[in-house]
Formats: sequence, structure tokens, C-alpha cells
Amino acid sequence: MTGAAGVPNAGADELARLDEACFPAPERWSAAAWDGELRAGDRIIGVRRVGGRLVAAATVQVVAGDADLHRILVDPAHRGRGLARDLLTEMVDRASRRAGRMLLEVRPDNLAALALYRGAGFAVIARRASYYGPGVDALVMELALVSHPEGQAGKGADPRPDAGLSTGVCHAGGEPREETP
Repeated sequence: MTGAAGVPNAGADELARLDEACFPAPERWSAAAWDGELRAGDRIIGVRRVGGRLVAAATVQVVAGDADLHRILVDPAHRGRGLARDLLTEMVDRASRRAGRMLLEVRPDNLAALALYRGAGFAVIARRASYYGPGVDALVMELALVSHPEGQAGKGADPRPDAGLSTGVCHAGGEPREETP
């Protein structure tokens, strides 16, 4: 769900609270980091609400023909309802209008996220040593995006290659963020 011109109906403080529910302290993004995401012109951001409450969000950066999935967050109380799958489908759809592939980083032990991404067609292409901190590697995954004109996505077929998978995950990727006081 987004507002006018693709700006999500969520503020940085609200996104930071959701981030806090999903990630341990060293991996959380602050409200200042989320504000940067919201202001960046090369981002695609999607959110989901239940009863007016923000329960899921995703952000992708598109640069030089590549889309980088930075984060998918689903409130722990709302996992297992397909929200992560729904947001991933939306991010892939929207990114395919501007990029030829999508990349992401994920912890090798995040089995729910790996199942989600593999179900959507992502494949592991590399491993980044100590990406999440000393001794905590990341798998780099890639999905080739099928380009389509604005407004033509998903017509004639279910655009969700993982339509049968029901999982909610927290995924952290993208560039490390400096915390601002």
C-alpha cells in the first residue's frame, strides 16, 4: 500500500518501531535510517497495514539496472499469513519496470527467508564472509527480472511464483547504516 507518487503511507518512526520488533539491536535501522530510505529517489517501498497498524514493510534500491532488496519486515504477530510473499511479489513487480535483476543478502540460517526467496525463483550466487558481523556470513541471491511496461505486470497469470508458500520473515540486507544521534 503506497500513497501518492509511490510514497508509502508510513513514517520513519513507525517503520523504525516495526524494525525494532523484527531485528536484534545491532541490525536494527533507526528512524533516521528509515527517513533516508523514504527520501531517497532510487527506492521502492511497500507497506501493509492490518486494522490501521503497520505490520509489514519492504524496501528496494534500484541503481544502474540492478534492484537490491534491502529489507522485508513482518511483525512477529502477523507472520505466516503471506505478507512477506505479498511484499516480495510487489517489490519484484515494481522493480522489473526499472531493473534487469534483483539481488539480496540473507543469513544462511534464516530458513524461512531462504524458502521464500527460493520459492520466488532466487538462486544463491555468492557468499559474503562476515557480512552481518564477525563470523556471520550472508548468502547473495539473484533473480532475473522480466521487464514489462508500467501497468502490465501480472496480467494473464499469477505473478507469484511462490503462491503456495505461506511464510513471514524478517530479512536484513543492503548497505550497513550509520546511526545518527
